[in-house]
Amino acid sequence: MERRRELNTDTQHIVNLSAYVWALEWLGSVREARILDAACGAGFGSYSVAESAEWVVGVDLSVSAIIEAGILYRRSNLSFAAMDCSRLGFHDARFDAVFSFETIEHVSDDYQYVGEIARVLRPGGRLVLSTPRAPFQGAVPENPYHVREYTWGQLEELLAPHFQSIVRFGRRLGPRLARVEEDLDRVRRLAPPKVRQIVPRRLRHVLGSMISRSRGGVGLEEVTVDDVEYVEGLEETSTLLAICQRP
Repeated sequence: MERRRELNTDTQHIVNLSAYVWALEWLGSVREARILDAACGAGFGSYSVAESAEWVVGVDLSVSAIIEAGILYRRSNLSFAAMDCSRLGFHDARFDAVFSFETIEHVSDDYQYVGEIARVLRPGGRLVLSTPRAPFQGAVPENPYHVREYTWGQLEELLAPHFQSIVRFGRRLGPRLARVEEDLDRVRRLAPPKVRQIVPRRLRHVLGSMISRSRGGVGLEEVTVDDVEYVEGLEETSTLLAICQRP
């Protein structure tokens, strides 16, 4: 997950958090589940999962992110560790589920990464994974931090050797959130990126909310994770999501 600090009026934060909420709803009861949040970033997702699961571990390559997560997010059943997700320091079959959101596109050896996740999952355990969708096979990612991006075919080819079932999902913005994003674009166009960077996010969000309300929309503080939609089999999506089960 991108290392973005929590801010409840940040639409990207809302989308990021919605992935955890959706995954928990799909998995059902996790009260006795051990869950690994691979590349947990800022830690807010791991914290939200720990409210429902028996035990949660968030790991990330960034030591500073792990230190900050440990300070900001505390529960008795939650721990954080600095770790390379391609070389996980856990015994085999340690977890009931692994969450991997917007991470695999950053990993140099994606085969090693998937293999490690499969190794630490118990038989029958599930991987919930998301990653940006490539417009076509071989497309060069626009994001300079992405090693690669995947088509559905490429992603399934990578996952299939380790998982007996792969269920496809797509993600899209619900009507209210899509409308707010359009209005935020109006704020973004008011100033070039370098100028926007010096304006605090909260102030930008206040301006965006004012514009949205003036056009009959809602303010950012009213938008929730329910305004992000996850649809099984959705092809028109910029984000690929897969729920995969170990044999």
